Amino acid sequence: MQDEKLIRVAREKDQILDRFRQKGMRITKQRRLILDIVFEHDGICCKEIYYQALKKDKNMGIATVYRMVNALADLGVFQVNAPWRLTGAAPLGGQDGCRVVLKNQTVVEFDRYEWQSLLEDALRKKGYSKAPEIERVIL
Repeated sequence: MQDEKLIRVAREKDQILDRFRQKGMRITKQRRLILDIVFEHDGICCKEIYYQALKKDKNMGIATVYRMVNALADLGVFQVNAPWRLTGAAPLGGQDGCRVVLKNQTVVEFDRYEWQSLLEDALRKKGYSKAPEIERVIL
């Protein structure tokens, strides 16, 4: 019974990695590690994944964990408990912007200027007294 479960888990991991390859993603040691941790723990949060991964790889970054978790959620491997998710700073009608999908599947679009304004407001709340120049946004 235990052997069957291990074989099933290994097969599921391989299928996920194949889907990443099909999307053009590299399969790194860190991505494999995060995937292993996700399969080892039920209902684990991103911070806990990060702490577990950090024990095995001192170079693991929290952003790597969040990107991998989002990639896994996009594949439908598991549901991320957030009331919204970003679908990227992709062009909207020829302009850079952001599209947010709410849990009820409502899509809210921000054009480049609205998105910039939202980011500047959030950065001010984080202690930046002057509106900083944003070099890039990594999702």
